Amino acid sequence: MKYVIKKFITMLITVFFVSFFVFIAFQIIPGDPATAMLGTEATPDEVAALRVKLGLDRPILVRYGEWLIAFFFGDMGKSYSYGISVKEMIGNKIPITVTLTLMSFLMIVCVSIPLGIYLAEHKNSPITRFIDGLNRVIMAVPAFFTGIMLTFIFGLVFRLFTPGGYVSYERNLPDFLYYLLYPAIAIALPKIAMTVKLLKSALLNEAELDYVRTAFSRGNTTRQVIYKHILKNALIPVITFLGMTLSDIVAGSIIIEQVFSIPGIGRLLITSISNRDYPVALSIISMVAFIVIFINFLVDLLYKYIDPRTEG
Repeated sequence: MKYVIKKFITMLITVFFVSFFVFIAFQIIPGDPATAMLGTEATPDEVAALRVKLGLDRPILVRYGEWLIAFFFGDMGKSYSYGISVKEMIGNKIPITVTLTLMSFLMIVCVSIPLGIYLAEHKNSPITRFIDGLNRVIMAVPAFFTGIMLTFIFGLVFRLFTPGGYVSYERNLPDFLYYLLYPAIAIALPKIAMTVKLLKSALLNEAELDYVRTAFSRGNTTRQVIYKHILKNALIPVITFLGMTLSDIVAGSIIIEQVFSIPGIGRLLITSISNRDYPVALSIISMVAFIVIFINFLVDLLYKYIDPRTEG
């Protein structure tokens, strides 16, 4: 219980500092929300009046404190640019980003674990050597570049989808999922390569231990030894990595949304920063930070459950 409380308090402190430093950063970077809303031809008096209306004339710490309390109770404020609830704006985008994240994660799990086991079983085969070489190449390529290549090959050359032709899930769910397939692949490919390499190495390392030789001496086949004895121990670092990967996907989907013109949380964040719409940008960054940190918190708890020797 002490371990859980310690991790939970650490999580809350981390989220607090992230939101605080982001809030401060938005106050000191060039650009004024009032000027952005009124345009460069607005008079100083008009800008000053709008700053008072928006509450931008008050001390930074006072504004941050009010925002933090409101955010804690689910009130994210109103958008400077659109004058509507930030929660409403983000709520419309969350299903898109969540779907993209889950699709990517399912691809990673469903492909990397069976493939990693297969490569460990056939460690000296030509196919294994080929996939190992391919993995090195895939791991070296950033996800956004993979997304660009997928758009070019499957969108422009083979015309399997229309680049930029996003279809809303409310309009047509199958087309929506099909359009997200390619960005999900772009996000998943590097993580699949890393997970396969990690699982294969973990399996081969476990195979050298004494308990494995004992299992073979009892007449077990290679497949029986892997699935009944080795896999459980080899999956411990893999599960931890997959948890960290899930948090990476949440952040990585923001970049991929730009490449594929997906109107999710990522595009809304970029637009809000460009427009100096700080209530929207701050809420998105804080929400994403909380999700990433919370996932890592759950991974820590899972790792502690799997391996009680973990220090608290």
